[in-house]
Amino acid sequence: MSSQVYAQPRRLADCHMHTVLCGHAEHSIEEMVATLEASSLAGGIITEHLPLPDEVDSDRVVSMYPGELPSYVTALQVLRERSPLADNLVIGAEADWRDIDPQWTERSVADARAAGVEVVLGSVHMLGNWAFDDPNKIELWDSKDVDEVWEQYFTAWCCAASSGLFDVMSHPDLPKKFGYLPKDPREYYVEAARVAAEAGLLCEVSTAGLRKPCAELYPAPLFLAELARRKISFTLASDAHSKEEIGYRFESAVEALAAVGVTEQAFPKRDGAIDWLPLS
Repeated sequence: MSSQVYAQPRRLADCHMHTVLCGHAEHSIEEMVATLEASSLAGGIITEHLPLPDEVDSDRVVSMYPGELPSYVTALQVLRERSPLADNLVIGAEADWRDIDPQWTERSVADARAAGVEVVLGSVHMLGNWAFDDPNKIELWDSKDVDEVWEQYFTAWCCAASSGLFDVMSHPDLPKKFGYLPKDPREYYVEAARVAAEAGLLCEVSTAGLRKPCAELYPAPLFLAELARRKISFTLASDAHSKEEIGYRFESAVEALAAVGVTEQAFPKRDGAIDWLPLS
């Protein structure tokens, strides 16, 4: 009797991954795509950091060099043409909301979409020119009022979410990365969820926090529950900065989503389309 081997069905999508172009990741576009293709994931979005102003990133350690965006998009287009993932390999980018210069962010996102970027993640990494999640600048936290930082962050986050520039909001409670927590974050969660719902945005559940000192998914359980209560839909994200991190601990994200009644993942694609992938 002959036996037939059936391949495991692909499921879930990693909607946040970086390459060596950002200056702080390990592997090339080609290596990241090859690893995604060899995984059990249904697909994913490469989401490189868009270029930041020179006064913020002159050494290009957290973003692409100016002028690299067209070649980045072209490389992904070429890879997609021959990839077994086909349209499930999506061209994305991560854009920084600059609270001191929203018009700069607007121009940055417009340039990305004009170049062929299909999905744009919105992120708040900076308050002014302070990158509060940068481990090389962690000592600045000691001179800050933690509650004030969280209030400033969520004010900026809500402005970003309501701007109409982004498809997905990334790691929505990022200030907890190093374990700095406010006395009571619930009011921030409620307002952020309200704004995201009114804007019709997707939010990501990111397993990157499990690799950080906070040792917790982004968003926190209470925040996730509030977003789910507002009927927000969710992507899954590893925020991979190496090929080994693609799909990192997605079972933890699935479990957290199931706990708040979510049964499917949003997988945004080109032209505003969304595939809905069952979590179980």
